[in-house]
Amino acid sequence: MKSHFGYIYPTKNVSVLDLDMTTIRDLDESIDILCAHFGEDDQDQSLAEEHCPYFGVLWEAGIGLSQFLTPQMCEGKKILEIGCGLALPSFVATRFGGDVIATDFHADVPLFLEKNQAGNQIKFQYEVMNWRSEIERTKNTLGTFDLVLGSDILYESQHPLQVAQALIAFLNPGGKIILSDPGRAYIQKFVSSMRELGYPEEMKTMRVNARFTPKQVDREIFLFEFKA
Repeated sequence: MKSHFGYIYPTKNVSVLDLDMTTIRDLDESIDILCAHFGEDDQDQSLAEEHCPYFGVLWEAGIGLSQFLTPQMCEGKKILEIGCGLALPSFVATRFGGDVIATDFHADVPLFLEKNQAGNQIKFQYEVMNWRSEIERTKNTLGTFDLVLGSDILYESQHPLQVAQALIAFLNPGGKIILSDPGRAYIQKFVSSMRELGYPEEMKTMRVNARFTPKQVDREIFLFEFKA
């Protein structure tokens, strides 16, 4: 599959939760290809989030969130996924009857979404959004939602408060936020930020079966539900 930046992604097909997903074959391999494309003198460009292909693999937190969703949570609900990557939760939520919009800002996300939507005969809307800087613009365009989803998006020190504000900004009164996390260092700061903003948490765990995971290892994922 050809990137918008001009190089080729080696891909593979993965079966997960009764969905056939095309993913990047190996993240390290694709990062090496990206680094070669930009050259040794421009490694910062290679590893910048808008270029690096972290979006293209199935992360355990996204699988765990997808396993957690039910038809009762999704049917008839207006649903937003932020930082969607391959958007596995959006596929599941759509299959369960949700009206879903998935968002991300990497230029190559639509390439994989279009292929996987066609292959699974599941269609949902995709919008380009950087949730750090485009909350108000996107909210004015898309409105608010009954259910807001995010998985493994707390991987930088400035993210906890940004994520909390972004999730809440898109929530309808009476709506729910569900965020999954593999246990990153900033999760407690995020939970504290949500509490301070008036959204106490309910925490659960979800075991992700090894056959679904990139590393073929069972993994416990933390799931947080927030309601005002």
